[in-house]
Amino acid sequence: MSSYHFYEAKNEDTDEIFEILKNFEEEVKELNYPKVDNDKLKSRIFYFIEKGKILMVKNLDKNKLIGVSVMHNTEYLWSKENILNVQVIYVLPEYRSLEIFNNIMKIIKTQANKKAIHLSISTKLVASKLLERVGFEQMGGIWRMK
Repeated sequence: MSSYHFYEAKNEDTDEIFEILKNFEEEVKELNYPKVDNDKLKSRIFYFIEKGKILMVKNLDKNKLIGVSVMHNTEYLWSKENILNVQVIYVLPEYRSLEIFNNIMKIIKTQANKKAIHLSISTKLVASKLLERVGFEQMGGIWRMK
């Protein structure tokens, strides 16, 4: 069984994060998203390291970054109540498992510190049962956990 390390990204991790997110671009080519602007992606990575959180998942046996989750605290448009907005949860296809997902979700819940969590899915991923299992409810195109 592989060992994994879950940790918060720092500025020196930007190149690794950039590479794994470029992998995501390759995976969703059929969705006709615009091509990634490398400079913009790098600036957003720095932004989220400074203003939000980027969770990194490393396979220790292979010393390889296998996943990231990008999140930040924000407010509802109509209220001053804070929420945790999860921008991305991405794990390389060959490493996707319930164990990895559950560990990522445990950290996200800790980061939320009892705030609602919003997660939108912008791919064709069908994860309804999985998200409901960990406590999300579907609210239109957004998944919310209270």
